[in-house]
Amino acid sequence: MEPLVSRLRDREVIVRLNAFLLSYLGWMAFSLLYIYMGRKSVDITQEFLKLPLTSKPFVLALLEYTRSIVPLYLILKWVYYFGFAGSIAFMVFYVLIYLRDLEAADKLLARYLLAYAGAGIVYLIFHIYAPHYVYQIQGYPVKDTLLTRQEFVLPSLHNTFAAIHILTVWKYRKRLGGKAVIVINTLIPFSTVFLAHHWVYDVLTGFLLAGLVSRITDDTRLRIPERIHRLETKSLRAITMLNFTLAALVLIVALYPQKWLMVVRSLLGQP
Repeated sequence: MEPLVSRLRDREVIVRLNAFLLSYLGWMAFSLLYIYMGRKSVDITQEFLKLPLTSKPFVLALLEYTRSIVPLYLILKWVYYFGFAGSIAFMVFYVLIYLRDLEAADKLLARYLLAYAGAGIVYLIFHIYAPHYVYQIQGYPVKDTLLTRQEFVLPSLHNTFAAIHILTVWKYRKRLGGKAVIVINTLIPFSTVFLAHHWVYDVLTGFLLAGLVSRITDDTRLRIPERIHRLETKSLRAITMLNFTLAALVLIVALYPQKWLMVVRSLLGQP
């Protein structure tokens, strides 16, 4: 335990941890601003549905097959909901804090940022709705939240990040932690398609985006500004706690946006 605690006193680790937190907060901010920024995004769902493997019978057949095997359904459901924020948190912990592989952490951060940017640009230009939304499958959310925007489908960031994680941690594939990362992220594509959260094409484009950003960032190393180097470790830890708190608050609000909107309106005295 002591070596792990000591990593949280390591200036190089703390700076990178804050960078990961800020990148995630940035994506959450984009998801919120998309309500306004995405108004000119073109909905091409109807044209997209002309492609093979997008029909309602195909989507429902995969879902019903998965539901018929209860252990498989429960595993894939857990993997899907763990798969984005959870897999990011586990990956950052494993690479940055547990292994203290600064080179791999720098590549991972750069890949996240480029993946966010690439997917965000696509969503601003055009969007496609999720299969469960298009076919109004019961038991699925139909309202957007910060975590589940129905337009953020192609490319699938779930699958982009899954591929990025596997590519980044592949050199540790013989270690227990590396094996865990690879197994979980290998299951993510199946969970997204078999549970009707994504189309097959979302997975493929997600993989293509992951391959592209991984190739571009293969030699990336983070350059920490001298101003940050001059900060005391105590100050860096305080900033880290602030960012963790912000991330937790954003996550809570993202899970229950309507409830928090009601709370804010109540505090402001609005009906």
